[in-house]
Amino acid sequence: MALLLGLLISMVLVSVITVPRAMQHGDMRAENLELKSRLEEVEVVLDEVDRTLRRIRLYDAQLREVTESDLLPGFGPIPTEEAEALELSLDEPEEEPWEGEEGTPMEELSDERAGPGDIRPVDAWASEVKNRADILHRLLDEVEPRLGVLAEEMEDLFSLQSAFPQVWPVDGHLTSGFGYRYAPISRVRKFHRGIDVAAPRGTRVYATAPGVVLFAQYSSGYGRTVIIDHGYGIHTRYAHNTSLLVEQGQWVEVGEVIATVGSTGRSTGPHVHFELMFDGQPVDPLDYLPR
Repeated sequence: MALLLGLLISMVLVSVITVPRAMQHGDMRAENLELKSRLEEVEVVLDEVDRTLRRIRLYDAQLREVTESDLLPGFGPIPTEEAEALELSLDEPEEEPWEGEEGTPMEELSDERAGPGDIRPVDAWASEVKNRADILHRLLDEVEPRLGVLAEEMEDLFSLQSAFPQVWPVDGHLTSGFGYRYAPISRVRKFHRGIDVAAPRGTRVYATAPGVVLFAQYSSGYGRTVIIDHGYGIHTRYAHNTSLLVEQGQWVEVGEVIATVGSTGRSTGPHVHFELMFDGQPVDPLDYLPR
């Protein structure tokens, strides 16, 4: 009887101890399954965030390629001297807390060890994590289109800048400017549509910007002439050459040799007559050529 009584008491004690543990284990298992399910949802959102960030990195690379060129100024933190001159504050702005589902700031994560009563339900914790991921995703979705447009506009600006003269057409000295003058042959006051740069016969003539050759042959008055289309309605003319080294339809880069200096056409000596035209209207090349 004593033995049976002791065995019965032992079974009761084991039940009292193990049953709550088993129930707790079952609750933890169910909670872990719920956590796994919610984390899978978060992972889907974060994967989309990662893909968006990769696209944004491409835009960033495009912008860096443009802004770090010699044609456009760089970007980044403003120098201290400039900031002081503009009376700008260099202090970093305080970051606003992330907003929760109700529009109120969410509580910050604490490094302190939480007690049993401080542990939040898994569902609430997973909801907060997913909410933060959703907010980040929305912000990236808002930023990406604007960043794409900015990258396109910067590339267009870079292309426009590169269409303007970047080098002189020939190594020589300026003998005649843009505007009205007395023509050297007829001695009649006429409008000079470009500038004249004198150089020895046979000196190399360079394309002042990249573009497509529109014309490369003899032209009355201009002699052997090259006309290049640089896009955006910008054309350049190189006249009085002794030889032409390019053909119509050919693409040329800035600084590429396109002809040699001569005195063909109506000319009194070897030089290059250089014109810069916007939509067919001549402008003073000296306003655009590098100093």
